[in-house]
Amino acid sequence: MYNKLFKWSIFSKIMIKGLSWKKWKQGNPHLINRVQWNGDESNGLLEVLENDWFASGKKVAEFTEKFSKFTGLPYIVPTNSGSAAIELALLALKQEGRWGHGDLVLHPVTTFATSISSAINLGLTPVFIETKRNTYVADPEQVSRAVERYPNIRGMVMPYLIGNIPDIDAIKYALGNHRFLIEDSCDTLGGTYKDKHLGNFGNFGAFSFYASHHITSGGVGGAIGTHDKKLYKLAKSLAHWGRDFRPGDDEFLKRYSYDTLGLDAQMTELQAAFASKQMDKLPGFVKARENQFREMNEIFGESGFFYMPETAKFANPSWFAYSLTIKESAPFNRGQFARYATKNGIEIRPLMCGNITLQKPFQRAGYKTLDEGRFPVGDEVEEKSLFVPCWGMSENQKKDYYGLLKRFLDEGYQSR
Repeated sequence: MYNKLFKWSIFSKIMIKGLSWKKWKQGNPHLINRVQWNGDESNGLLEVLENDWFASGKKVAEFTEKFSKFTGLPYIVPTNSGSAAIELALLALKQEGRWGHGDLVLHPVTTFATSISSAINLGLTPVFIETKRNTYVADPEQVSRAVERYPNIRGMVMPYLIGNIPDIDAIKYALGNHRFLIEDSCDTLGGTYKDKHLGNFGNFGAFSFYASHHITSGGVGGAIGTHDKKLYKLAKSLAHWGRDFRPGDDEFLKRYSYDTLGLDAQMTELQAAFASKQMDKLPGFVKARENQFREMNEIFGESGFFYMPETAKFANPSWFAYSLTIKESAPFNRGQFARYATKNGIEIRPLMCGNITLQKPFQRAGYKTLDEGRFPVGDEVEEKSLFVPCWGMSENQKKDYYGLLKRFLDEGYQSR
């Protein structure tokens, strides 16, 4: 009786508040992303509440199976964030002896902070390289030069920033088989290279389900995936306090038996319940993003004021947002565009850290570079690049959004 009353109470609140993602209405802002959800997700959460078990369980297993099938990665460890996923990947590789304190790790200078901060916190020294112009991702030529100059580089953390994809074959060739590769796929889901999903090319793929990403596990969440069973077992142990998951008869004694020096980075049942339902919608989300990106290419391409986003041959990105770099010849600067967008309810952001070496904590941490620490491409991104929403809006929202963009590009900038 209590369970029925409890369930009715929950559903009553959902019905009264109209609890689902709020469809866009005229006058609403155009956000970088919207979490698109409905009764599927709320019902999943309710199942967890009724089962009265919130740590890793059946819902985590359900999500894991769906995510493995979608990405093609056979071994998945769900985590509580994308940042934790990268840290776990690094720790598992360290446990396997692939790197040690003070070793060098390769990373693009244009990045998101926690793509590289875990490596620094764990004792690695980054070698920062330029990104390829207008791609915001790693330049294979720079990877090759860095490996030649610093042959003791032990591996690379490679972000697919804004969802874009570099020439993975060329980068892997430059790295060689003896260096590790962590694919930071936190900005993307559904992106492929040579028809293979991202995350399948390195030792680990790291993913994020933060609220502004392709799917979410209720606000935060992540996962790592691998083809290496040994690395998977290490990562799983590390994510669950270092527990020993090896088969054994005496579960009573094994409960507090440890195999690694772990941490607690596991995904909860509530997160997994939400994310599992999001996975069912993901193919539609990816298609909608692809369509909107194509439409926005036409709008910005016709203006001639921007360097358009470029991607590598054989790459099919699933973009996080629409990225742009304003040309020197444009009759406006980034600040003017940003003020117009903000005034008209368009969420707009600088392109992550265009040159992360300008940030105080990374200056203090110490790093190595090529070309005496000069990053002209990174500096250009830092000063002139931005990204705006592109996540598969409804037709009525796109009509308003595109109208605002075109007004600025056609005439509005003249008075800003």
